Amino acid sequence: MSRMTESMLALTCAMLVSAGGHAWAQEPAVPAVPDPLPVCRLDPRDSGKLAVEPCRPAPPVQPRRSVAQVIGRMPAQPAPPLVPMAPLPPSPAVPLPGAPQPIGACDTGGCRDAAGARYNGAGNATLDANGRICHRNGAFMQCF
Repeated sequence: MSRMTESMLALTCAMLVSAGGHAWAQEPAVPAVPDPLPVCRLDPRDSGKLAVEPCRPAPPVQPRRSVAQVIGRMPAQPAPPLVPMAPLPPSPAVPLPGAPQPIGACDTGGCRDAAGARYNGAGNATLDANGRICHRNGAFMQCF
């Protein structure tokens, strides 16, 4: 075969393959593409609604471009210098709150617990004999 015949044969085969194997078959008419949707715009009378629905988003101002993501490491930093700290002065011992004590009897000036210790004051806030603040909760007294 000549070179011209081979290229004609190849072209004919390509046309047959693209036509679905039937050179004489005609494709059905493709419906016309409808007009593209309008760009979305807000209704001038009501800014919470679109002027025309459905609509398509506006095209980007500039085309997007791909950029390789580069994640760098933090530069090595030397350890901060150690600053010597002076020792703190000894602090006075703070007494922990005592256990709640049951209240025995109360009068207008304060209350007494079951052991006979006096709590001076009125209402729920009183002071014990050492001057600590005590709180009355129902039938119990607790000093802080």
